[in-house]
Amino acid sequence: MKIKVEPFLMKKGNRVAKAAIEFDSGILAGFHMVGFTICDDKEKGLFVLFPASIVRKDENGATKPFFFLRPSNDEDLGKLEGAILDIYESMTGFNTPKIAKKE
Repeated sequence: MKIKVEPFLMKKGNRVAKAAIEFDSGILAGFHMVGFTICDDKEKGLFVLFPASIVRKDENGATKPFFFLRPSNDEDLGKLEGAILDIYESMTGFNTPKIAKKE
């Protein structure tokens, strides 16, 4: 598995880069999971938005995200976020506190 990060030429709001996961072995070899967005917020620091779609929840128009990538536990999600941010930081030399994890 490889993680590819591509910084935006111009910052789009708090969005600074996009990322994708390339699978290089197993049944998913040759596939890419796209839709990861790296954000930089003054209060939160760097964090990753994971691929999701907005799905209507009810007739009142309330919505909620439907995540395409779901971990077995929050620790695994944190590891993936950390790996994506490490690659971004190594490319840019940028180092700010990562979003605090709620316990």
